[in-house]
Parts: sequence; structure tokens; C-alpha cells
Amino acid sequence: MAKNVVIVESPAKAKTIERYLGEDFKVLASYGHVRDLPRSDFAIDVSNGAVGLKYEVPSGAQKAVNAIKREVKKADSVFLATDLDREGEAIAWHVAELTGVDTDEQNRVVFSEITRDAILAAFEEPRRIDGALVDAQQARRAVDRIVGYRLSPTLWRNVASGISAGRVQSVALRMICDREDEIRAFTAEEYWSLHGAFEQGATRFETLLHSADGARVTDPKKWAERAEKGRADGYLVVRDEEAAEALRNRSHAVGEWRVQNVQRRETTRNPSPPFTTSTLQQEAERKLGFAPGRTMRLAQQLYEGINIGSETVGLITYMRTDSLNVSSAALGELTALVADEYGPRYSLDKPRRFKGQTKGAQEAHEAIRPTSAARKPGQLAGRLDKDQLAMYELIWKRTVATQMAPGVFDSLRADIVPVSGEELVYRATGQVLKFDGFLKVYREGRDDDTDSDDAAEVERLPDLTDGQQLSLGDVRADQHFTSPPPRYTGSSLVKALEAEGIGRPSTYASIIQVLVNREYVRTEGRRFFPTPLGEVVTAYLKQHFAEVVDAQFTARMESELDEIAAGDQSWGPMVRDFLGEVDNWISERKPERPRIPIEDQECPDCGAGMQKVFSGKSRQWFASCERWPDCKGTLPLDQYGNVTSIEELEPDEDVPCPNCGKGTIRRDGRFGPFYGCQDYPHCKGIVNVEKRIGFACPKCGEGNLTERMSRYGKPFYGCNRYPECDFAMWTTPLAQPCPNCGGPLKPPRKNAKSPVAVCAHCEERVEVDPQPDRVQAEEFVPGRRSAVAT
Repeated sequence: MAKNVVIVESPAKAKTIERYLGEDFKVLASYGHVRDLPRSDFAIDVSNGAVGLKYEVPSGAQKAVNAIKREVKKADSVFLATDLDREGEAIAWHVAELTGVDTDEQNRVVFSEITRDAILAAFEEPRRIDGALVDAQQARRAVDRIVGYRLSPTLWRNVASGISAGRVQSVALRMICDREDEIRAFTAEEYWSLHGAFEQGATRFETLLHSADGARVTDPKKWAERAEKGRADGYLVVRDEEAAEALRNRSHAVGEWRVQNVQRRETTRNPSPPFTTSTLQQEAERKLGFAPGRTMRLAQQLYEGINIGSETVGLITYMRTDSLNVSSAALGELTALVADEYGPRYSLDKPRRFKGQTKGAQEAHEAIRPTSAARKPGQLAGRLDKDQLAMYELIWKRTVATQMAPGVFDSLRADIVPVSGEELVYRATGQVLKFDGFLKVYREGRDDDTDSDDAAEVERLPDLTDGQQLSLGDVRADQHFTSPPPRYTGSSLVKALEAEGIGRPSTYASIIQVLVNREYVRTEGRRFFPTPLGEVVTAYLKQHFAEVVDAQFTARMESELDEIAAGDQSWGPMVRDFLGEVDNWISERKPERPRIPIEDQECPDCGAGMQKVFSGKSRQWFASCERWPDCKGTLPLDQYGNVTSIEELEPDEDVPCPNCGKGTIRRDGRFGPFYGCQDYPHCKGIVNVEKRIGFACPKCGEGNLTERMSRYGKPFYGCNRYPECDFAMWTTPLAQPCPNCGGPLKPPRKNAKSPVAVCAHCEERVEVDPQPDRVQAEEFVPGRRSAVAT
């Protein structure tokens, strides 16, 4: 019997640590939180001036809790080795509360990497549970509950059932909706650039018109920014083809050109810091196309331990961190690796350390790095799957690059002007990589709403000197149009949330997933588009509870939580005051469904103004007369919420409305695409689009299996005759049918030595390939006149 019991969160982590500690230790997993606030109860008690939270053991955690209690009773010592952040501290406290473990004892063990040396060292220095960190987590849970349970019911009454507000998610949603409003309001402006091709002997190189008549040439966006500050004098925008052609003709009319203001310099570029949670999520999306949630899952797997043949070991340090610190031992290993692998020219005389932690950084110890830089990605190729290897390689390269020499560039800039006459200046710029340094290993990605990589190699120029005579070969005029701000991606949204001090990097992935699961946003090409439901939730909260979607208000609350974590503030008064504030909002304000005025739009029936109104049933916007219910005039809206006409929406006459027979318009709804009547809201007939997979229902034999989505956002395959038939499969069937009855085959277990699929109809067992093809769903529109049923 083990004398010591250790509690961690996950079974993978438990197995790895138990191997290190030996037979005197038994390591159990809590499988995450062991207590939480009940869903059926507000669970915050502020009676008698005190604040208390009512916890319960979720049904899914009861089995793990019972197992922990049994082992704790038999153990001589209990160690709480959950993660080293606030969530981990709270889990340790909840386990202690449930099992009667003394929280005043030094039984809390923390570590930032799962390696033998790190684990053994951590168990040599246990500490007490940090009550301030526990209080901060309880406060966060309480204020999130207050927003969700106090404000969401007002959304149900006034907007639509089953939707919710969230303390951080609502601010993130507002940012996405505000960006969409900017894009809709954007008007593209035309402008032109002129490019002069000059010749020096046999060498021809391109330049850009820099100024004309003493005014610097710029684009409309930069000109407007300067105009707002009263500094637009001396700047010029070439706004049309006529102006561009005039400058082009003036350039060709110049007989002789000369070089002046030649500037040569050597520039260096240093590597980016090692990864934090936030920057890892951003870079993984930019370089690997991984959404934040996928990034965190992979990082968790690498942290908790991977069997690499000789041992099972954590390959990276703890992945929820705001720190840029790297331990001295790791820096020494990195320095030696760079010198051995790349030579002394690429190594540093002394390790490079990074400062400037994120405001409100939590208590994690180190940046995200490999636990051993000696484990090169290529050595792990046979032990990690494709995604794990890509993630590890990204972290390994970024970390190694931090201890490499800067990249060095030779830069040249020169102005080319007429020898006499015209006031025209063409500017030539060139940059050549002289020494790659850290760039040999790693180059940071860029979002498309940021400036381009200023260290990129650009055109190589000839050897230019002041006074040198040049001839102009040609001038090319290029037309451009300004672009609206780009929609957020996962990486740019994470970056914006962090910049505003909203939430914590460890929560960003779950925040984004909530927005997607609740149909507040949709993704297209990795970009977020607000749905009508997301827009109405934001409009409602901005109109009636503006504080909840105010970035500064939310950031101030994050600062208060940080003060609680530091022990500088009590959590009870903060929660009590916030609850009182929210209750006052609800009692003093009279929230109602948003009716958003539409500028310069008259009602087709009475001539009054029009308003955008949201239908809670269809979860779509429509335009309604502001005199409703006295006037029932309506107008259709396009997918962007702009007033349009039935003709512009192009109703599909091949998909008739089941109620009135008129053509229908394709739209996106809560459960996928559908066709709605062109006369909505007067006629509410719809035709749901099915995603059929080519199999008949194995239960009733009359319906077809379709790909569907549960109310919790989980895909499944069910009969299209539901609710008459309730057949459902929760795994994607194989593309090949059952050889016995033609029914769908359930896929084999992952990594099975002898993969066998089982028929969902006759239960025939069929041997299949290790990675068999899965079905591909195809759209089918019931009732389409040109459709042929399958």
C-alpha cells in the first residue's frame, strides 16, 4: 500500500509523475474541478454581510472524488500537485475541503515542467495552499455567475430564449460586432502610386514617387490620420487617374536625373521573446492554422507527458503563463546547443533575457519552452502525431532563436531628382540580408492588419552615389483602393483582448469556443463574422447594460481580481458590491428588444422611418416600420443587415415555400442553412437544408441519415424523420457500407492493432484499414423541384 497520495488533474499527468516518484507514491487524477456552483441555483449567498458560495460535486466528478477519498483515508501523507495557476490552486483547495486534508499543512506541490528532476525537486519544497489565489478564483467564478444568471434572463424575455451574457465573452463579441460595423460603414477611396524605373548602365531598378512640389505622397488613410491631428499640410494623395497621368507626364518630360541623399547603414534585428500563452495561440494560428482551442489541447498533451521510447516525459513547460522568464539551467543548455549546432558566430557571449511581462501577469514561473532543447523535433518525428510535432517544432525553434545572434542587414536609401526644373523626388530603397543570425531558425509570422516584416529582404540596388547621373526608362501608375479593417481571426482577437487587459490568456480559447458554440459568431476562412443573434445580443447589452460590454470596465475588474490574487484586497466585498450594482441596473432600467433606426429609409406603406428588428423565433433581422404595431410595413434585409429588395435577394423559385408556394431565400440559422419565405415576417414558412451522407436510416428504414448539430454544438448523424425516428450516431460513419446489409459502419477504435468496424444495423464486424475513409455529407434540399431524392 502506498504511503503517500498525490492529486493531479489529468490521468496522463498522473501516470507520468507516478513513474518518477516510485512505489511509495500513488498518483490520482481529479479529472479537473471536483466542485462547482450548481447550475440550478444562483449559489451566491450575501446574507448577514458575508459572502459565501454554495458548491456541489458534479455528477461527472463523483467517481473521481470517491476514489480520492478512499485513498486519502489510507495514506500517511497527501500532496496536492495540481497546476500552478489560480485554477490549479482552487482545485487543490476543493480537494482538501472534500477529503478533510489540512490546508494549513505544507502539502501543496507546484512545478512548471514534468521531468524527473523537476518533479523530485518540487516534492522537496512543498508549501501551504495560497489562500489569496483561491480567493481570486472564487471571486472570478462569482462575478461570472452574477453576469450570467442575472442578465441572461433579461435576454430571454426581450430577445430570444436560450441565449446568455458573459462577463468576458460579451466584450469579445462586441469587438467582433464593432469591427463588422466598421466594415459595413467603410467606403473605399481610390488612390494611385507612381513607380519610376531608372537605369544605371545595364542595371535597371524601380523606385517610388516620394514627393511632388514639396508635398510627400501618401495614401488616404495616413492622410486622414494626419488631418485629424491638424498635420496634413505638406502631404499629397494622388486620388485619380488624371492626377497620376499628369505626374507621369511631368516625369517623362524631365531630361536628366541625379542621385542625392544616399544613406547606407547596417541594421540589426533581434528575435522575439519566448512564447507566453497568448503569443503561442497567435503564432500557432498564423503559422499552423490552429485555432486557440486546438493549440491549447496540443500544448497540454506535450506538457503532461509523451512516451518517447526511452521514457515518458513532459516535452514543454507549463502552457498557461504570462512570464517571459527562462531558467538559468535552460539558458545554459540553449547556449551550448546553439554553439554546437550553428557555430560560435550564431551564439551569444551571455544569455539574452527578456523583460516586460504582461500587465496583471499571473504567477506561472517560466515562458513556454522545451523541457530539454537537446530533444530536437526530428528526433521525435516517430513519437508524436503530425499536429503534436508541428506544435513542438514551433516552440523549439522559437525558444532556440531567442539565444541566437541578431540578424544583420545592409540597407540603402537614395533620392533621385531632376537635375533642374520639376520638383519631383523618386526614392529607391533596398535591403540585403548580410548575416541571418536567428533567422536561420525562426521568422515570426504577421497578421494582415499589421505592417509587413521590416526585416524582409527587398530589392538589391546598384551602387549609388550622390551626384550620379541616371536616365528614366519608364513610369508606371498603379491604381489602388483603401481597404476596410480586416475581420478578427483567432490570433488577432487574442492579441486585441490581451492589449485591452480583458480576461486572461488561459481563458481566451474557451471564450472563443463559447462564441462559436452559441452561434454568436461563425467562422469563414479563419475569420469571425457575427451572426444576427450575436449582433442583437451586442445591441441589447450596449443599449441597456453598456458596462458589461465596456472594455475598460471589464479590464478594471480584471485588475481587482489581480489585487485579490496578490492578497491586497478581500474577495467578499468585491463580489457583494458587484452583485448590488448589477441588481440596481436591472431594477432601474427597463430593457426591451432592440429596435435600431435605419438611416434614410422610409416605410413602403406609410412613409415613416424604418427600424431593424430581431425575430427571436427565426433568429434573423428584418426591417419594420417605426410605427409598429399601427403600421405593419416591412422591408427585406441582406445578410449584412442592409435594406435591399426581394429581387436583389434572388429568391429560389425551385424551392417553394411550404406555406404559400412563393420562392424562398437561402439563409443561415441556428442549426445550419435553411430557405425562408420571401414574404417573411408575414409568412414564416421554411425549408431546412439537409446534409445527407448516402445511407438510409438503419432503425426505421424509411428516412435518410443526415449530419446534424446538437444543442451543445456537437455533430452527430440522425434520421431526417426525427422526432418520429430517434436514431443517432455520435461518430462519423465510414464511407464504405456494410458488406452484409449495406448499412453504415461505425469506425474502429483509434490505434487498434486489428481495426474492426461494426455495422450500426446488423452489427456485422468488418475488418477495415487502420485509417479508413469517412463519409462526406452532401447538401440536399427537400422539395426542390430539380432535386432527386436519394
